[in-house]
This record gives sequence, structure tokens and C-alpha cells, in this order.
Amino acid sequence: MKKIIFLSLFGLVLTACNTVKYNYVAETKQISYPDLNVVTKTFIGDDMVRQGTVAARDVVYFPQTTVVSGMVDFTIHAGEYPKVGEDQKYLFFGLNELNSGVTVGKSAFADIPVGIRTNKHDNDLCIITVSGASLCKGDAAFSYQKKNVTYQNAFQQILIYNGKVGHKINIGYKEFNNDFARPAFSNNVEYDLSESKVIRYKGAELEIIKATNQFIEYKVFSNFNQR
Repeated sequence: MKKIIFLSLFGLVLTACNTVKYNYVAETKQISYPDLNVVTKTFIGDDMVRQGTVAARDVVYFPQTTVVSGMVDFTIHAGEYPKVGEDQKYLFFGLNELNSGVTVGKSAFADIPVGIRTNKHDNDLCIITVSGASLCKGDAAFSYQKKNVTYQNAFQQILIYNGKVGHKINIGYKEFNNDFARPAFSNNVEYDLSESKVIRYKGAELEIIKATNQFIEYKVFSNFNQR
């Protein structure tokens, strides 16, 4: 028989099955922007060419701050939380909101949370703690979504339009490794359009159709490693 211990002081329930499952693998795909041989318009500071890997990750979305409470409280801030696993009955999600990085909060005497759990068949919502306890809330407001996020082990390459002076345009190049906010490598290159309307950088080849100090129109013949 499953052993159940009621922790009445904190309003938590401890059972043998209250562990977070970590068996989820996000779908990954290569991205290549923009489409080849199509006229594209980009403004200063925006990406002209982008290539790398993204993950189509399942998330649970909370439209508003949700408090799971008993004798203690856990606060789930509004936003998207990444799926980390599932079993036959439950889905499990991480504690850090994807966009802001803010984590699930707890009141002073609450156990340390380790994951969010939802029921596949209803809107029951639970916080799982490090001791194996759970605090639950019925009829919580949330929804399941898919979100494209930068794959953590990906190599990203980007060309950015920085503007025009005279006949020359300035293009920024950035490389990102392992989803770090700071680029592993960056460089700025000038191209004189009076010499050629076709520019090349690290395998990417573009024809510049129109360039101003506000926007640029161009056509990509090849991306960094795609023709």
C-alpha cells in the first residue's frame, strides 16, 4: 500500500510518487532566415540573415500570477515554464519562467520547490518540493503551448544591418554559442555598393537592391551553409 503522510503544519501531502520526471526531449530544427531568392526588407538593427538551431519546446502558460496556498504559499509568476518530463498521468515543468528567468517563489517556512506538476485530464496544479511533498490547487488557469527557443547547444550566425554612409553600408556579424547572451564572436564590415551590389560573408551571399539609413532591401542567394 502506498504510504501517505499528511504534513498538516504546512498543508503539504507527501507520497511515494511525488518526484519530478526528467524525460522530455524538445524537438529541434534548423532555422534559416530569410527564404532564398526572395526580396526581403529589414530595418536598422534588425537581422538580415540568421541561421542556427531552435527547439520547439512544450511550455505551460500562466496568464496571471497564480498562488498555490495552504499553510504555506508558492507563487507562480505569469509567463511560460518549460516542460521537463511526463508520466502516464502528469506533466512536469521547470521553475524558471522562460522570458524573464524569474523563479517560482515560496513563503518563509515552505519547503524548497523543485517542479510544477499538472494533471493531463483536468486543471489540477501542484508544486513538488525537494522532500517529495506536494501542494495543490484545483481549477487553476493555465494552457499548454509550443514555443520556439534557441537550442542550448546550438551555434547561431547572424548578419545585422547597421546603416549606410554615402555608398557604403555597414553589416554586423555575430556568432552565439550555447545560448550565451554575449556573442562568442562579432565583427562589423563595410561594403561599397558603388563597386558591387553583391556582398559575401562566411558563405552568405546577398544582392543589395536598395539601402538607406533606415532600411535595406535585399535578396539572399545563399545562407551561411545553405544554397
